Amino acid sequence: MVRLILAVCVLFTVVSPVLAQETIHLPCEVLEVSPHFQIDSSALKPIHYLLIHHANASDRVTLSKWLKTQSGSEVTFIVNGEKHKGILCRMAHCFGRGLLIFAVPVKVKPRDIVELVLPSSSR
Repeated sequence: MVRLILAVCVLFTVVSPVLAQETIHLPCEVLEVSPHFQIDSSALKPIHYLLIHHANASDRVTLSKWLKTQSGSEVTFIVNGEKHKGILCRMAHCFGRGLLIFAVPVKVKPRDIVELVLPSSSR
């Protein structure tokens, strides 16, 4: 009986962090930053984008799988310690690339690293 309780405790300790994980944190490298758009529409002026990909080779599969299954989902991204909301879309012809669309100005340039906080549950 003691062995059974010990086994259950060990199993719970190993499995519970996996079950509790509701987000995936991934550092991503900025490949391209939206330019200053030359538009008159006030409705479109706040729109910005970043083209991103994984910063670490070990995260390639995770990001690729997420993009294939949850493209178009709302995500959080962190730049210089500040959290922002955006929509992350898969670039179908650019393997492992994501287009992050958002409506707040952020100061980033190509090769900067931003942290993505992705929802892990599928739609």
